[in-house]
Amino acid sequence: MLKRVKSVSLTGMEGCLVEIETDISNGLPYFNIVGLGDASVKESSERVKRAIKNSGYQYPKGRITVNLSPAYMHKKGTHFDLGIAVSLILAQNENISCESNALFIGELSLGGKILPVKGVLPMIMPVILMRDSLNIDEIILPEANCREAYIFTKDTGVNLIPVNCLKEAVDHVITKPAIVYTESNKYTPDVHNELLDYCDIRGHFAAKRAIITALAGRHNILMIGPPGAGKTMLAKRIPGILPSMTLKEQIETNKIYSYAGRLTPETPVILSRPFRHVLPSITKVNLIGGGSRPEPGEISLAHNGILFMDEMLEFSNSTIESLRGPLEDKRIKHIRRGICTDFQADFILVGATNPCKCGFLGDKHHQCTCTQTEINNYRRKLSGPITDRIDIALEINRVDYKSLTGNKDMSSADMREEINRAQYIQAERFGKYEFKSNGEIPDNYLNEFCYLNQEGRAFLKTLYERYSLSPRRYNKMLRVARTIADINNSRNIEVEHISSAFHYIRFFVERKELE
Repeated sequence: MLKRVKSVSLTGMEGCLVEIETDISNGLPYFNIVGLGDASVKESSERVKRAIKNSGYQYPKGRITVNLSPAYMHKKGTHFDLGIAVSLILAQNENISCESNALFIGELSLGGKILPVKGVLPMIMPVILMRDSLNIDEIILPEANCREAYIFTKDTGVNLIPVNCLKEAVDHVITKPAIVYTESNKYTPDVHNELLDYCDIRGHFAAKRAIITALAGRHNILMIGPPGAGKTMLAKRIPGILPSMTLKEQIETNKIYSYAGRLTPETPVILSRPFRHVLPSITKVNLIGGGSRPEPGEISLAHNGILFMDEMLEFSNSTIESLRGPLEDKRIKHIRRGICTDFQADFILVGATNPCKCGFLGDKHHQCTCTQTEINNYRRKLSGPITDRIDIALEINRVDYKSLTGNKDMSSADMREEINRAQYIQAERFGKYEFKSNGEIPDNYLNEFCYLNQEGRAFLKTLYERYSLSPRRYNKMLRVARTIADINNSRNIEVEHISSAFHYIRFFVERKELE
């Protein structure tokens, strides 16, 4: 007898509907899976057999053929187990005539328990968008995967049916007794009070203003200073001032984490912006992603959040240069065996580095032991194309004793309020456009949104010609000036805003003049 149920396959980051056709015929016992399944799919025959028997069902005798259609598409993963098992049980019971409009997703243990699988969110997204034409009204999946799936399926009319064992899934298909998953099923997002607060940092007022500017307008920032000046301390408090993610951003971020298998029962969904802290020991593949089955790297795990590169100039040249494309395109593509896997990578780069190899260049209390040649070679790791993609560079020095023992300074709550206010202004300004922040303004819109009066144009012209700025750097200065104006609640970009934006790139300008 022939039975059909629906499942879904993952090709790259895109899901595609798969029909599981199961046929039982007379003959010697034999189990064959066709349809271009990989080793994990082929091995499902033994998992399915033991799970059916240990769940109290009779395992069919005879020749069993399972076809995963369309047969031309390569299929990977253990998530077909549940659909294959259910179709086998239904195929040997002629009295059961139900035709389920459900997707089946789940891996089976030998005892019949349904285990969570990775990649559920990117699997179901395209299918849910076409739910009416595909005639899908529910998804039967492991309970542990429901929270990540719910972030996209809520308000779509597609029900999530959480199941913990094979018997629950079969009973639901036959009698529909299962409980539909709802968001009330317990998950509390993390809160800001659990994070480190900027009020614990004395002094560094200029650094805090620069961080506010970077986060408010989504500008990349580099902090330069000697060891112990507070660069890492400042960066680690950034999660406490990040604005909340929109639903669209939550879906994008969770899609990547789901594909990578980074969602756990303790953290079933990511609701706060990611903060990824990477060190020079990281490999290029771990940073940008890749592999035989492409996995997202740290730049993609930082999507919609922060990538913090500690001791940035200690990274290898090739690793730093690999950021060129993602910083410009906000995504990275990996092509393996003709399949393109496209990972989004729209992050704010926060870098921290010593000014030289020994770390003490410019330090009042320690003597630098580097030669000028060593200093130049060290700083050349930041090539022109990379520095042009960094909007803000700030020198961090040790705070003096008076500041260190003084009253508490600006808190995370104060900084977050300024960032939210500036981002609200940008949301109002860019309401009808695809871009939502000053750092993302396309070049052809700069004249419209970064209008300068005659005095401002003359000042910017002087800076451009005197310091031989690149056109990319010129445009980035305009975007940063626009953000500074928004933070100061100024409708127009004034000369002081341009001057502040130029101050943020003086490190690059002075380095160029020295070389």
